Amino acid sequence: MNSKQRVQAAFSGGGWDRLPMWYGAEPETTQQVVDFLHLKSETELVKHFGIDFRTIRPRYIGPELKRYPNGDFDTYWGIKRGKGFWGIALNNPLAHAETVADVEAHSFPSIDWFDVHFTAEDKELAADYCIIGGMWSPFWHDTMELLGEEKLLVDLYENPALVEAVLEQTFDFYYETTVRAFEANPGLIDIFWFANDFGTQKGLIMAPAMWRRFFKQKMRQLADLGHKYGMTVAYHSCGDIHAIIPDLIEIGIEVLNPVQITAANMDPVVLKREYGKDIIFFGGIDYNQVLNYGSEEAVRAETRRIIDILGHDGRYIVAPSHDLMMPEVPPRNIWAMYDEALIYSPRHAG
Repeated sequence: MNSKQRVQAAFSGGGWDRLPMWYGAEPETTQQVVDFLHLKSETELVKHFGIDFRTIRPRYIGPELKRYPNGDFDTYWGIKRGKGFWGIALNNPLAHAETVADVEAHSFPSIDWFDVHFTAEDKELAADYCIIGGMWSPFWHDTMELLGEEKLLVDLYENPALVEAVLEQTFDFYYETTVRAFEANPGLIDIFWFANDFGTQKGLIMAPAMWRRFFKQKMRQLADLGHKYGMTVAYHSCGDIHAIIPDLIEIGIEVLNPVQITAANMDPVVLKREYGKDIIFFGGIDYNQVLNYGSEEAVRAETRRIIDILGHDGRYIVAPSHDLMMPEVPPRNIWAMYDEALIYSPRHAG
């Protein structure tokens, strides 16, 4: 059974040999694990771990983006980021915008800045692995960084037309680029996985009614787009998003990541009991405490525990509760998680 078949079998609820597994990490983290295992490359690493997914996103080919001596860098949204691999926003280009005209006068990126075509190597990967494609599509985050977080949250109430004008720009950019990617690579992409973090440690960043007013329909449009091209639709949001899980199921989200179990109301036992028949959980192995600070045996025990809870019926993707592992995670613990999953998850084969 190859990886593509394994994922399809797990999603359909029968015929798998083990649970499918995902790997995501910053380059520094990956190099640490490669060195720990005495391997040569990330390609060797993901094969060693038995990772079933490969992610092929549209490639940026637009104007050169500035990088600064201190590690800061500019994005194609005109946002300067720093203080980390992905960084945080250091400026807000639309911080002084007050009207729709102000937004319309702003220069936004072009969808022509991305090459959406799979390479020959990409197409070879698609024969054996479950391919994730399309844009990551964080239209909420980009809107927040363009306006500034405080301004955005206030303007949702006081100046909704301004927020909607910026959302139209960010959303349409990702939607249209993703359409191009799907059109250019027929039959090669299995999962459309997109992201917008609406959760905090203790609930949504806004009232559920506000989320439904501004964001639910856009999320539905993305889900519908993936389904139009025959793909499974996966969604990423950190934090406590329990209040909108029924909405996500309603609009067609089939896979939920990263299942941040240390956030309020994200108990994996409750989530599986309440929603396990309607959505596939992707993640959940505790990143915050166990992977970061636990012993090897604690990591192995947590891996078994989450597999028993979220994967007892096979409808689960093995992964940590953070989609991108950072360099503070001990490489031994990363190895222990995947090694234990390879050993233990065949017990849930069906």
